[in-house]
Amino acid sequence: MANGSNHLWVWGLGALIVVGGVVLGITKSDAPSNIQSSKFEDKSDADKINGANADSALPSIVAKSAPVVTGFRGDLANGGSKENDGTVIPFVIGEYLTLDADATNATEYRWTVNGILIKDKDLEWSTRKEREYEISAASDLRFTVQVRGADKNLPSLPKEVIIKPVPLYIKSFDALLTEEPDRSLTGEDYSVEVDMQDPVGADPDFYRFRYLVNDVPVKHPDDGLEWTTERDFTYTFPAPGRYSFKVEARRSTEKEPEDSKVLAETIVAADAVALSFDTTPEKYAPVGTTVDMNMFPISIFGKSECRFGVKKIVEADFKWLEDETGTIWGESERSWLPNEPGNYLVRAEVREAGKEQADDFREVFYTVTEGDF
Repeated sequence: MANGSNHLWVWGLGALIVVGGVVLGITKSDAPSNIQSSKFEDKSDADKINGANADSALPSIVAKSAPVVTGFRGDLANGGSKENDGTVIPFVIGEYLTLDADATNATEYRWTVNGILIKDKDLEWSTRKEREYEISAASDLRFTVQVRGADKNLPSLPKEVIIKPVPLYIKSFDALLTEEPDRSLTGEDYSVEVDMQDPVGADPDFYRFRYLVNDVPVKHPDDGLEWTTERDFTYTFPAPGRYSFKVEARRSTEKEPEDSKVLAETIVAADAVALSFDTTPEKYAPVGTTVDMNMFPISIFGKSECRFGVKKIVEADFKWLEDETGTIWGESERSWLPNEPGNYLVRAEVREAGKEQADDFREVFYTVTEGDF
């Protein structure tokens, strides 16, 4: 019986040791977590462990409820006056811009231009998001907007855009629609007109114009002034030749030109001119195909004569084609039957009846092929 009691006592002691170990293990498992948390409260130690530096710092987290400017609208988004075809024309002095922007969580807006506050009825911050600004100089304008919400002490980051206005802008300089694009008769009038980017409400005489023919200023026939307020100009060609047109523009307050534009085409003036020259087939034909030629001539006295010639590109001289009567100078139509393939230059000339030399000509490149193309 004594030995049995001793065995029970040993087994009881062993069970007690096991239970004590389990309790001690559970108690120790909380310690590392507490120690680690306490250690990372030291920022320098945390940085060393994570390898942190200025370049790897985590970005700031912006709360979803924070006010943010997301983009600009209208004039500031376009960067200029947008035409119906999508063309953007620079803003000019005298124009009024509407300052507008999109934002989230915003109840008030603050605008500046080049650091100068744009107030809304003496208010720095306003619930009205739009502002109006008049361009008074041709210098870069840096527009900046900030917004804020319920917390007046937490404005958004500023968002800015730069606009580059110009003193003035010539939109176009063209011949009137009633004029031929590149030909006119000696002694006839030729009219051109200029179209400006006009500020809304601007004085119609805000701009001055000077017209130049072959780079020489010409006084306006209506008022006799070199610098005029007239936006169209008529010139009479005094002699045969080639004429270029140019317009210069300035504001009435200035002395020197601030913009200029040249007419796209140089105008040929002569006693007889070829307004058009066409071939049928138009550009290509196989050997043995008849090519019909047609020119539309005009002349001072209405008695023009025409001739047509062809030559291979590598050749020096034209071969002039005869008409049905066997003459070279005659009517405004001809036919050509090419019998050799190659690249040709086809030419049509016109002269006033009675002259020896041609007054005007037009040319087209033509290809004759071996067979059908």
